[in-house]
Amino acid sequence: MMRSTVSARLCAPGDFRRPPLRFWPAPLRFWLAPVWRVLAGRFLTGLLLAGLSLALTGCNINFLEGERLEREKRWEEAANAYHLALIDNPGDDIVKQSFDRVNKVLARENFQRYKVFLAKKSFRKAFHRLVDATRQDPLLAPARVEMTKWERVLVAGQLKLVLESAQSRLALADQVDMIVRINTPNPGKTIDAVVDIETGNFFGEDLLYDRPSDIMVFYSINSVGASMLFGRSRIKKFTSREYRRFIRFRTPILDELKGKIRIDPYQEARPIWSHRKTLPPESWPADGVAPKMNPRYSLKIVGRRILVSSKNQRADFTPRFLYLNKKGRRAFVDFGRYETRYDASRRRWIFRRLSLSESDYFTIFSRNIALQPYFFYRGDVFVFESARKTPGEG
Repeated sequence: MMRSTVSARLCAPGDFRRPPLRFWPAPLRFWLAPVWRVLAGRFLTGLLLAGLSLALTGCNINFLEGERLEREKRWEEAANAYHLALIDNPGDDIVKQSFDRVNKVLARENFQRYKVFLAKKSFRKAFHRLVDATRQDPLLAPARVEMTKWERVLVAGQLKLVLESAQSRLALADQVDMIVRINTPNPGKTIDAVVDIETGNFFGEDLLYDRPSDIMVFYSINSVGASMLFGRSRIKKFTSREYRRFIRFRTPILDELKGKIRIDPYQEARPIWSHRKTLPPESWPADGVAPKMNPRYSLKIVGRRILVSSKNQRADFTPRFLYLNKKGRRAFVDFGRYETRYDASRRRWIFRRLSLSESDYFTIFSRNIALQPYFFYRGDVFVFESARKTPGEG
């Protein structure tokens, strides 16, 4: 009875340190039982320590991965791993120091790439690299100096379209985008601003590097048209895009620029809406023009007025207002409101400027949250006007 009790106790379920001795020969039972106990004890101890270690360091797996990637000089991947580790352990100073250390290396690399893109005049790519460098190392002095040389420019306006005669061609396209193409101060560079079908608003963004404020007057309308995509289907992989121009100014030729734009960059920033409330009543010629390509014109800056002289004294291709914020490194080039329609009597597309005092598109446009940094200015608002106003023109 005693023997059965002992055997049952040694073979109890869950007692891994005691071997199943019941069916073992007596000599083996005598010699192997101690060995079993030692091995089983070490195994359980190791398993316990491994589990405890995993529980304590499980949240630092990303940190260990970051260390490995850093040793291999895979800086971007190491920064990502350290970032994940920092999310799990926001108060860990060692993780934060490692993250900052790798980011400084990345900042220097991005700044070198920035200089390469800048030399190639790939301004958008260069600017994005510079932004990354200043974010990764805010104390990188050369990057901070370069950042002060850049200016972000928003160009915007509203276009009222009458497209009855073009509908047959547009209906065949798989996708149609109405486009206002805008010339920029960078030679040969244009901005395609897509027109919102519901509101008629259009806008685009530009970047200028180390340029004076006077350069803002070089923005002008290039053309108005429809960008059409043909051939899109689940089976057909190849597509073609066609840009059909309704209005063609191409590149207006500035023969002369007199005067300079002078602003105080340290004046208090004011919202653009405060200026729009004070716009006086204005009217523009009711008859549209069928513009000729490459019109010639001249500009004269007198205080806050920018006087436009051209052959027919029309300034339809120039902006309407300039809002400058040099301290914030932002500018808003406002083209105002336009209408384009087909004149059957002349068999030409015509183009004319519309009054802002009757309906200001900025009321709705200013609600765009992403563009809010552009909606402040310092100093005067510069207004484009015809040098010789025709009767009834504002």
